[in-house]
Amino acid sequence: MRSILLLARCSLLLSAEDFKGYISDAACGWNNARPGKEAKECAQKCVKGGWDPVFVRDGDMNTYKANDKAKIMDFVGELVIITGKIKAGVVTVEKIKKFSSN
Repeated sequence: MRSILLLARCSLLLSAEDFKGYISDAACGWNNARPGKEAKECAQKCVKGGWDPVFVRDGDMNTYKANDKAKIMDFVGELVIITGKIKAGVVTVEKIKKFSSN
């Protein structure tokens, strides 16, 4: 039984990918998925105003809802790396961190 659980956990880890992009807001989507104070403040204002936070993959104009909004709330307006899966317009967030070019 323990071996089956270990194999299941490993298969989940193997299917996860890293995605680079911005946490924006559902109102402006990809328009706020860019560097700069104006875009960040706008995304934060919209999320505080009730719009859902969304993930916009770098170089993509599509928005992806998060499976768990709470995991991405602290990153609104930031360039991030999400470890997880994207399927049917939803990003499943296993881990999230701010992008660092170092």
